[in-house]
Amino acid sequence: MVIFENIFYLSILYIVFNLIWSLIVQLPKIIITSGKNSSIINHAITSARYLLLSSLTYSTCYNYVFKNSLSDEMVVLIYLTGGIVLSLYLAGKLNKKQTFLRFASSVSTNLKFGKNNFIRNELSYEKHIVGISIVIFASCVGIPIFGEIMSKNLVNVWFLKTIDGIYNAPILKWFIGFAGIIFMFSMFQKAIFTVKRVISKFNGENNTEDSQNPLNDIMNEFEKMNNPNSKNPFNEKGNKVDIEDDIFVDFEEMKEDDEKK
Repeated sequence: MVIFENIFYLSILYIVFNLIWSLIVQLPKIIITSGKNSSIINHAITSARYLLLSSLTYSTCYNYVFKNSLSDEMVVLIYLTGGIVLSLYLAGKLNKKQTFLRFASSVSTNLKFGKNNFIRNELSYEKHIVGISIVIFASCVGIPIFGEIMSKNLVNVWFLKTIDGIYNAPILKWFIGFAGIIFMFSMFQKAIFTVKRVISKFNGENNTEDSQNPLNDIMNEFEKMNNPNSKNPFNEKGNKVDIEDDIFVDFEEMKEDDEKK
């Protein structure tokens, strides 16, 4: 029960955090830049977002442990659960962007826009940022002093107080709580999917989950258009882009992905 409660709190954290981030960062960025792409700005915003989310995840787990009398084994499970939820969430965002970037890459190739290198670089940097964010969380857990410094910075404290205030609003609490339950079950689904995928790869089996991907047929059509052996009259020299077909669903607006398209 303690583990489920902590996961629920993390679900609320992610939902409200994404809402606040969209309003105070993403929306002003779109207005200021007029929707134009900037690699430096995109990487800076993504880095700040993921690193802050990593710190907030640690702080949420720490506050839960601090407010409850838990055994050492339960404390370990709380932090371990927080790390797993953070990893699944960031992996889900990365895989979702892989799908959208794959789509954009196919379109840009067929229409001769020449943006393949830019798309690949965006995805490459995103992977590094995700990895660093997970390392930051692990460092906060493994090095208490570092965790205390990260969790007590003014930005972190402001986000935690704001998220708590929004969640505890009389009307919003029911809607956010319901969304949190759905988000929590989504995390379980991602975990089961990941375990199945790891076991399949360990046993040398082909992943049959890809055939259930609702966008798989669409992506395959674009892959055929990029395939030099394809009979597609619109493409004679396409280059196939090797990106995974995984799709993870979360409840966050995809404004960043729309801009990159």
